[in-house]
Amino acid sequence: MGSLQSAIDELAAEDLTRVPVVRIADDALDQFRESERLQAQALRRLAVVDEAGVWADDGSLSSKAWLRRHGRMTAGAASERVRIARRLGDQPRTRGAFEAGDIGYEHVRQVTRVLADSRERLEPEKWDEAEAMLVDVARDHDPGSLRQVCEHFRHVVDADGFQQSEAERYDRRRFDMSPILDGMETIDGLLDAEGSAMVKSALDPLAKPRPNDTRTPSQRRADALVELARRALDRGDLPMSGGERPHLNLTVDLVTLERRAGAPAAELGRSDQPISGETARRLACDARVSRIITDGASQPIDVGRATRSIPPALRRAITARDKHCTAPGCDRPPEWCDGHHDIHWIDGGETSTANVRLLCRHHHHLEHPELKDEWARGP
Repeated sequence: MGSLQSAIDELAAEDLTRVPVVRIADDALDQFRESERLQAQALRRLAVVDEAGVWADDGSLSSKAWLRRHGRMTAGAASERVRIARRLGDQPRTRGAFEAGDIGYEHVRQVTRVLADSRERLEPEKWDEAEAMLVDVARDHDPGSLRQVCEHFRHVVDADGFQQSEAERYDRRRFDMSPILDGMETIDGLLDAEGSAMVKSALDPLAKPRPNDTRTPSQRRADALVELARRALDRGDLPMSGGERPHLNLTVDLVTLERRAGAPAAELGRSDQPISGETARRLACDARVSRIITDGASQPIDVGRATRSIPPALRRAITARDKHCTAPGCDRPPEWCDGHHDIHWIDGGETSTANVRLLCRHHHHLEHPELKDEWARGP
């Protein structure tokens, strides 16, 4: 161990500013590989410690507790390493490839697990063949690809157990949205394989980058999720709620839409965060609007009939005329577009073919002056 520590000290003392970058790159790869081999030797020794029981000499209750304490690991990490150390004793091909540096720790973790799970269902010779096959795959594939092979192997060996695991994963599904202090919401959840594949299939076409798109992949996926929800609401085929089809509710004062000084912010249903007057004008550009007259205490005294600022017949007419978003160079289809008033109806603009045109969601944002600078950088 003294020579190992000396070698590490020597590496730590090396002045990398005086070493060619190409050599540094080669050294880093070599060190990553050798660190895997070093882990293999640590696990080989851990197996001896575990079997001999010397972990109890300092009062530890188990080899896992001993490793957690002295190896400065979490309980989960210590438990995993003890488990793998024990399994490697029965898997000589896996251990040999690991010690030679042909496969890494992530490969070993997967191979040992799937072989341990299948041991009781395979004859000894078949089990040996399976280990040889999986180690060969591990040598030539990254851990992600190996995981798929291991999952197929599990299904071949124990289809019922595989299905049970699948059902257990499905039971763990969840989706949560939680408001945070700056007016945004966090999204967190788990989906099983079928659910995640379905969501990805729906989001991917909507998350493709546009020409000169400055959005990050995460921003594109966020926009795609919102767009997917908007389309579902626009179609009007969601289950009824409160006697109406689900829709986005916007509450805004007339003075806010008119851009008067000192006007209050607008409010969205299902959100605690007020929105700007300019965002309210954009949303009202193509929406069903209900007039509610209130007294000084904001008590409703008259509720007008809902009217659509762009009726279906006009929408069909501008769709036939424009065929896609009318922003220069944009060919997003009508289904992706809002009807935009060049002169907002709140400012006296007519809801007519002369004043209304198709704009996709991105370019509709750009047409509202207070949002232009922000959206020029990408939503």
